[in-house]
Amino acid sequence: MVDHDLLLDILLRFSRTLVRHYKVADVLPDLCADMTKLLAVDGAGIMLEDERGVLRFVAASDEVVGRIELLQLRAGEGPCIRAYETASTVAIPDLATTDELPMFAPLAVDAGMRAVFSFAMRVGDITVGAYNIYRRQPGELDDEAVHAAEVLADLASTYIVSADAVERSTLLATQLQRALDSRVVIEQAKGVLSHAWGVNVDDAFEQLRTYARSGRVRLHDVAVDLVEGRRTPEDIRSAGD
Repeated sequence: MVDHDLLLDILLRFSRTLVRHYKVADVLPDLCADMTKLLAVDGAGIMLEDERGVLRFVAASDEVVGRIELLQLRAGEGPCIRAYETASTVAIPDLATTDELPMFAPLAVDAGMRAVFSFAMRVGDITVGAYNIYRRQPGELDDEAVHAAEVLADLASTYIVSADAVERSTLLATQLQRALDSRVVIEQAKGVLSHAWGVNVDDAFEQLRTYARSGRVRLHDVAVDLVEGRRTPEDIRSAGD
């Protein structure tokens, strides 16, 4: 039985997080904890693909589940891996009697888990990872719980993609700001040389660039030193003589 009030609370809380800057590493452990409460299961774990497309363990509701998730990666098989590779849901209601996953299933049972259900985390046609929910008792998930789990899988996928977009956007903004800052200081340096030498700014810039190249120093760094007084127009002129 799914607690609909709790589901609504989770969706509202995480939707508020989406509109501000956040780190996936801070959000996903909370989502795992919410999964266990909402679905009345005994643990949850999440794996995501890295920049090379390799599946990695990233979050779990507790240390036991964390160890089981790592066992999947070491064994090279598991429900999370299968869900990710097939972009589908994998359900194993009794790990003690299944013929599937012969290496993983005994390890999970030894760790105290008897049932596992894994859901692919997808955005459109792209699969970004998968998450598992575990129970200590065998048995199927009812349709309502499956639907709620799929909603949470979509929610987690949205977080991953949104965080990646924010990170890339932030990186781009930082790079653009650095480029603008560099351009400003170079313009200032051109003005310093133009005034000191009585030449136009184009000639000043050419001399500044020649100086930087001959000394194998970044143009930006030379400009900063000139503007801040660590280099003088005489230093730059004498180096070109």
